[in-house]
Amino acid sequence: MLTDRRKQLLQHIVEEYVETAQPVGSRTLVDKYELSLSPATIRNEMAALEDEGLVAQPHTSAGRVPTDTGYRYYVETLMHEESLTEDLRQTIRHQFHQAARELEEWARLAAAILATRLRNAAVVTTPHSPEPRVRWIELVGVHDYLALLIIVLEEARVLQQTLTLDQPFSQEELTSLARRLNDLMAGKSAAEISEQKMVSSPVEISVRQATTDLLKAADELTPEPSFMVGVRDLLKQPEFTEGGRVVDLLGVLEERNISKAIPISAGADATSEEHTVSIIIGGEHPVDEMQLCSVVSTRYGGPEGLRGMLSVVGPTRMHYGRNVAMVRYMSTLMEEMLGVYFA
Repeated sequence: MLTDRRKQLLQHIVEEYVETAQPVGSRTLVDKYELSLSPATIRNEMAALEDEGLVAQPHTSAGRVPTDTGYRYYVETLMHEESLTEDLRQTIRHQFHQAARELEEWARLAAAILATRLRNAAVVTTPHSPEPRVRWIELVGVHDYLALLIIVLEEARVLQQTLTLDQPFSQEELTSLARRLNDLMAGKSAAEISEQKMVSSPVEISVRQATTDLLKAADELTPEPSFMVGVRDLLKQPEFTEGGRVVDLLGVLEERNISKAIPISAGADATSEEHTVSIIIGGEHPVDEMQLCSVVSTRYGGPEGLRGMLSVVGPTRMHYGRNVAMVRYMSTLMEEMLGVYFA
């Protein structure tokens, strides 16, 4: 249990180090924060914080820097989430309303805004359903015995496949068939369609089978679309001046294996009204190459069970209060835009 004095000193050390990237000495704390303590007293208290594993001394004559444990204590106990100005909120909202009305464009824009505003890397996944569901289907005649099956998913992806028909069908007959099947399959997953019991003609059986096959393939083979922006800004941070560290980090990020760089558990469930933000700090990350970084993440949700994730990747020496505030706001805004899209 830290005393109030040590909590105050830890907060100043973290916030000063975040701003300067330089070890924080006792004289800096006395002069900048006007503490009514002598440098000797502060040095003793800093030594106590070091004994607690909350700060470290890079070398004998240096000041202190926060450890991962110190950052964790700061985030959970001392951090103040930054309040975004109304002007900034309106500027960002305007950018979204000016963008093309497409889910991928909004995800790309969200990543760009987070990266630009925070000077870190940002990763945003497009909203997707844990289990692909049919929004509607269309059947387009290609030839007397050939039709194109078009499936629009709830998450706005489009699947298609050509079907061989057992007899000639006019376009009017195909449209009528699609209308009848839409009444039965709209909003349903492959498993739910397979479980339906109905009297079906051979062509209906063929369309239903093709639909379930396409839904299963989409679920198994399609990666979660994502956008990563700002890696260059991330690598400009002093923590990444060593070439080997840069190569290792790039190796993870450039694989674009988002679940490796950002564990799926990092994003909290967006059903929470407060849009809970998860923070992974340094050595808490399961991937060695990512342990110089912190990851700030949350999920966002939409109609029909759609879910996406927003994350910021930066050095452990990041402005946590600012990053949390921006990620939380972008989550809220993405949900607002999804509501407009599916209205």
